[in-house]
Amino acid sequence: MRKLLHIEQIKLLNYNPFRITLGIYFVAFALGLLIYPAVDKEIPVISLSDLFRFPNVWLFLTWVTEPYNALLAMIIIMITTKEFNDHTFKTQVAFGLSRTDLLLQKLILIVVLALFATLLLGVTSLTLGLIYSYKLTFKIAMENAWVLGYYMISSFAYMSAGLLIALLIRHTALSLLTFLAMRVFVDPVLFLLLRNHEAKWYLPFRTITRLTPPPDLIEIFQRKMNSGEPLDETTLNILPKGLPAWLNLTMVIIYIAIYFFFIHKLIQRRRLT
Repeated sequence: MRKLLHIEQIKLLNYNPFRITLGIYFVAFALGLLIYPAVDKEIPVISLSDLFRFPNVWLFLTWVTEPYNALLAMIIIMITTKEFNDHTFKTQVAFGLSRTDLLLQKLILIVVLALFATLLLGVTSLTLGLIYSYKLTFKIAMENAWVLGYYMISSFAYMSAGLLIALLIRHTALSLLTFLAMRVFVDPVLFLLLRNHEAKWYLPFRTITRLTPPPDLIEIFQRKMNSGEPLDETTLNILPKGLPAWLNLTMVIIYIAIYFFFIHKLIQRRRLT
């Protein structure tokens, strides 16, 4: 395991697009510490700083940073297709690695990047929470921290889909375009076409995005205003609920299993050049 991780590390650190894309991912998180509070000052009546306080900050940041996981998937696509172009896969097999080892390399890389993304999100959430929270106890601070686990699964699912696309197409630009088209165009269009059917919530990328849904803004701001009036049922339906959380999570895990089933088949049976 350590040998496979070391080989992957050598390849990555000498690949400029990896460092650039990962740097963009890190900067996107860092800018959040500056941009979100700045936006807050421009919005009258409503204070976004309420979303930066514990325990709301966990739910808010996992929601707004969920699209960042597309960058991680793009990293996996670029690395995998480059290994085809440079015949790296074939060379590693010639030097003694099995095809199963190649699969484990990519699995380890995905796990490491998912852990990195989750850790970065956790540190960012803690930083904002400590800065903006005025009532702080350990229980309050950790109340919604469980959503980090969902975020990690989300990033893992994104990268798994990216790996499958890269193995199928093998061309960097086409693989990236296919992934972005699936995420930005195909999924929303299918969701629109199926808007009157429950099946719309079972689309692959839809289930992934629903792992980290938006926080209940109406409830948060009403609680801040200490309003004793009951919420109007119609306002609660502004944001659709989708599948139950347990079923949505189950669907994402099923999709990940399907991705790796085909990834395994492709690595074992297709030529590595």
